[in-house]
Amino acid sequence: MIKHDFAVPGLTPIHFLSEVREFRDTIADPRLSADAKKRAFGVIVHHAAALDPRDIGFESAGVALKEALCMWLDSQPHERH
Repeated sequence: MIKHDFAVPGLTPIHFLSEVREFRDTIADPRLSADAKKRAFGVIVHHAAALDPRDIGFESAGVALKEALCMWLDSQPHERH
């Protein structure tokens, strides 16, 4: 599970992709609370903001962020209308 909730100086897109893979495991873990999953998503968003758009792989990190958002939304309970 992603354990820190602050931006990492010098975070690279490659490291961010690794964090998103870890986030995927976090979302899929039924033992974790919804609050823990929410905190993990918050970390992903904060780390995405710390990325340097000039770094090689920045575009891939953007795609990974979109995938993390989709995973987060899919994990939310859906109300019937």
